[in-house]
Amino acid sequence: MIAASVLFLTVAARAQVAVYVTSSSAHLSNVAAGEVALPTPPNGPGGYQEQYATFWASGIGGGVTLNFLSLGPVKMGFDFRGSTRPGTPGADTGMAGLKVGFNLPVIHIKPYIQASGGYVGSRAVDPADLGTFSNKYLAWEILGGIDYPLVKVLDLRVIEFGGGTGMSLPGSAGGPNIPLFTINTGVVLHF
Repeated sequence: MIAASVLFLTVAARAQVAVYVTSSSAHLSNVAAGEVALPTPPNGPGGYQEQYATFWASGIGGGVTLNFLSLGPVKMGFDFRGSTRPGTPGADTGMAGLKVGFNLPVIHIKPYIQASGGYVGSRAVDPADLGTFSNKYLAWEILGGIDYPLVKVLDLRVIEFGGGTGMSLPGSAGGPNIPLFTINTGVVLHF
């Protein structure tokens, strides 16, 4: 117990924290958006047809990375992130994952790759009554990007791309899994 506490405190003391704020754009496809009544044919009931939406949800995002391992130019950390685009259409995310970054000494960029999982919530317009149709997904995403150091404590997040999928959660509208694509840019502050 004491050895584990000493190890944790040693790792925590060496940890570097990065906080970031980004513009966040998510492209969502196959989002369940309600049902439209079909016309009744002369020999039976008409029924309903599922409607799906595809849209960009551009808003604001942010997060924090706790780097716990640094081996030369390689850093590994836990990343916690979220984003929101209020309104309809809109989307909210909350994800956590493992990030591996590289501080390249010759060219002054910091590329990274990350695997994250968590929650995506979407709001689409129901074509039948023009109301909001909400969906909740369990999602995963692989992200990669490039940070450019401006000064010792501040980086420009030049670009970040991500791709993954979301699986409909119980109590949600249902429908197929959704493809998820994100593109972000912003600033990163190091402590």
